[in-house]
Amino acid sequence: MVVYSRLLTSILAFFVISILLYNKLYLLKNIALVVTILSFIQGFETVTYFYKNVNKIPIDILINDLQGTTGNKNVFAAAFIIKLPFIIYCLLTRQNLLKFLAILSLFLCLFSVFLINARAAFLGLILELTIISIGMAYLRWKDIKSKKHLFNASYIIAVLLLSFMISQHSLKNATKDGSSTYGTVATRLGTLAEQNTSETNVRIAYWKKSIELIKEKPFTGVGLGNWKLYTPLYTNTLLDDNVFSKHPHNDFIEIAGETGVPNAIIYLSIFIVALILTVKILSSERSLEAKTISIIAFASLSGYFTDAFFNFPAERPNIQLLFVLVIAILVTNWLSSKMINPEISKNNSIRIFSMVATLLCLGSIYVNAMVFKSSRAQYIVDNDLAAIDGIDTAMPKLKYEDVNLVFPEIPNIGENSETIGFKKAKYLQKEKRFDEAIKMLDSVHYQMPNLVYGDYLKCNIYLEKKQLDSAFKYGKKAAYAKPRHFYYFRMASYLARVHKDVKEVQKLFNQYNKYRKDQQSYSYYAESLFYSDYSKTEVKKIVDKGLKLYPTDATMLGLKPYLP
Repeated sequence: MVVYSRLLTSILAFFVISILLYNKLYLLKNIALVVTILSFIQGFETVTYFYKNVNKIPIDILINDLQGTTGNKNVFAAAFIIKLPFIIYCLLTRQNLLKFLAILSLFLCLFSVFLINARAAFLGLILELTIISIGMAYLRWKDIKSKKHLFNASYIIAVLLLSFMISQHSLKNATKDGSSTYGTVATRLGTLAEQNTSETNVRIAYWKKSIELIKEKPFTGVGLGNWKLYTPLYTNTLLDDNVFSKHPHNDFIEIAGETGVPNAIIYLSIFIVALILTVKILSSERSLEAKTISIIAFASLSGYFTDAFFNFPAERPNIQLLFVLVIAILVTNWLSSKMINPEISKNNSIRIFSMVATLLCLGSIYVNAMVFKSSRAQYIVDNDLAAIDGIDTAMPKLKYEDVNLVFPEIPNIGENSETIGFKKAKYLQKEKRFDEAIKMLDSVHYQMPNLVYGDYLKCNIYLEKKQLDSAFKYGKKAAYAKPRHFYYFRMASYLARVHKDVKEVQKLFNQYNKYRKDQQSYSYYAESLFYSDYSKTEVKKIVDKGLKLYPTDATMLGLKPYLP
């Protein structure tokens, strides 16, 4: 219901904006001005935050904090990129103080994008500037006002170069120790060439695994919004511990997987049709203003397209608003040249549409309100549980009854991809209401059937109940289903050694080691064998080998005196 409400909101927004803009494209100047002012504020906050903290916190953390109100730096950068053509349009159409404001906003927007270090944003920026440069050069080539065009072009180039040079100098100084994941634009774009296989680029690995899901149901898909239900089957061997990917980082692939390849082609056709309409307008006898609008709108759409290819903007409300705005501008700009019956506004169909749209909006508002309420509850509950994580005797501040009441009926899956029922079960476990907790986990299993976190929770509950056989059963189930998860591996290995099951200890380690080699797992493997009545001579060989790999490991050094 939630994903359908999201889709409905976007569709209604498109129709409403299109109706408002039809034959009123002069309003675009005001829209561009609003976007310019908002971008100025966001850019100013981003740049000042960076320089206030550049020598105070690690650069990787600082760059990840450059996210505005979006909660994610990549989303923040994508929003800047999509808004950038609007700022350029404001620069082209305004004079005096407002033109100066547009220049400052463009500077801060570009500066922020360079600081944020999002590679998809860099590619989107290159594509947008290329489209705008070629398009405007084509329009102004024989224009008598070409001198004005040259002045505007010089402003844009100067701002681009200045923001680039200052930002790169700052980033170079901030990352000169070489320990940062991030760096200059050249460094970040260079990693695209280096990370061109599934072994070096997790996105490519996601895409390859996603093809397997698409092949299962190529025409119908697994259902809109259901990607996260199936993704554990394909990403559990790619991601460590509790890292979970709800999306394949490509909207075209995700749409193909959820609703079928035909719908992915339809989605792609939006961009193809936009290109065709833009070319037709440019080659027509339309006014210079209409042609300029088509270039600006298509450039903005190209920024969205780039982000859709590497991320998942379809899931981001702020990006979707920009998307439907750009599409509405393209469509209304095209329709403004068509002869449409002026009496259409008096037709009953408009009134009917308005009534239906209003009713649908009310339903969508209700669903979105429930999502907002749930998000607030999740924030409170997750922080309450996080405060006692790893402290066995600590109790959360909230009680189960409080938690049960605070969550609305929808959605049933949280933002961190665990079901709301899992959160409730944790409170039941803390209150020693073990049977109720297990019943809760069983009742919500169908909501995320491929997520083994529920089995891990059951393992812990049965361990507290001293039912070791059941704990061992669910511990193994979790460890084998998510073989890169250290805590699942450790729990299953512990229960295997309690059962003196040497073969299971070895099997668990070999499975984990196949995908992930690290000190903590090897150390625990050696310890588990030691306490499993395994041959001490064989344990000594394993410990000696481990100390060659990890010579300072305290656990293996502690076992050494007890071995022959």
